[in-house]
Amino acid sequence: MATLESNRYGKFRVRVMKVIRHDATHHDVCELEADVLLQGDLAGSYLSDDNLSIVPTDTVKNTVHFLAHDHLETCRTSFARVIGEHFLGNYPHLTGVEVELRERRWARMEIVGESHPHAFVHAANGEWYSRGYFTRGQAPVLSSGIRGHLVMKTTGSGFENYNVCELTTLPPTNDRVFATRMNAEWTFADLTADFCAADAAVLAVAHTIFATTYSPSVQRTLYEIGEQALASVPSISRIELKMPNVHFLNLDLSKLGRPGQKTVLLPTDEPHGEIEAIITR
Repeated sequence: MATLESNRYGKFRVRVMKVIRHDATHHDVCELEADVLLQGDLAGSYLSDDNLSIVPTDTVKNTVHFLAHDHLETCRTSFARVIGEHFLGNYPHLTGVEVELRERRWARMEIVGESHPHAFVHAANGEWYSRGYFTRGQAPVLSSGIRGHLVMKTTGSGFENYNVCELTTLPPTNDRVFATRMNAEWTFADLTADFCAADAAVLAVAHTIFATTYSPSVQRTLYEIGEQALASVPSISRIELKMPNVHFLNLDLSKLGRPGQKTVLLPTDEPHGEIEAIITR
């Protein structure tokens, strides 16, 4: 005998872009891709021919577009809350909604040293996103983050005094290139916070720690970023960080007459070290 243990459904990769017109020529833009998943009293549609509980996924797509028209500004985390609360407010048989919004960021073009009011360039270093978890009768859980944010420094990093065994071949160093595609997600304790300002503050902390602090290991730098993010941004309660290595390996050019050189390096990220942690208050 089979049992329906759990179920959910929704619409993925719903794309929308809104032009926010402050006046005839001064505009902002917000481009998002949405995943929306619905949970609730839906078992009848799985266990019988009764589709009455199903909000069509096409309706989910239309809802995102409709809400974007009326509510979307430049803060995707606030818009995630609008989507989640709409579905719980309009469909009593739903008990939970999960929303993820991924943002394609556009930065203003600089023309002769000035920001252009309505021309933009793709700001492509990493994917910004927001998540919302909405459960009937409970406070929303909202988080924001960035995936694949590529950063590098060419000194100010080392790796020494690590565990050594008969299989260890890695030489110690107190001067190496340190690069990572950082993934970070922070959870908001204050749902009235300025989410966009918090996002900018967390990234600024990550850059400052990365650039100005000597790194004895990726682990130590990761923790220092999380620790300082919590100290600097009081509206967040938790941050999850993933910092995979992007390796730049010394090339042996001794056969080419350049022994011991540390200038020409081989970029590689396969295989790579994966360093992860969650830091909370």
